[in-house]
Amino acid sequence: MKNRSTLRYFIYLLFFGALLLGGFKIESNLKVQAEENFLLTPVFYYSIFFPVIYGALLAIPFIPRLSKDRKNLKYNWRKFSIFGIPSLLVLLFPAYYFTLLSWGDFIGFANILFGNERLHFFSGIILGFTIIYSIEYKEE
Repeated sequence: MKNRSTLRYFIYLLFFGALLLGGFKIESNLKVQAEENFLLTPVFYYSIFFPVIYGALLAIPFIPRLSKDRKNLKYNWRKFSIFGIPSLLVLLFPAYYFTLLSWGDFIGFANILFGNERLHFFSGIILGFTIIYSIEYKEE
């Protein structure tokens, strides 16, 4: 029985490792195309949606806990507001660059958020994971 779960975890690891490497390869190809034709929107949208989808896929092992009774499901808005909304704001921070406001005047740490690709990637993973993980059973 233990070999079966070990094999399942290994396949899970291989799948998400390949998905991550493939996603980074697609992103690098999009950046090369953006340099050639000066169209940045595909790179921008991909850098926002790929980490969110990846984080949602990482929450797949927690879905079987929800399959017992689908009538008693609720969404934990408190958990989503504590983890999801701040990570959404960090993820969308590069979009604020194109607004007319100078965010450096309002937010003291704005220079950390601009151009920090790792921070945007991890906040997208946190957002995607939180979207799925916030689904819970109603307590009666």
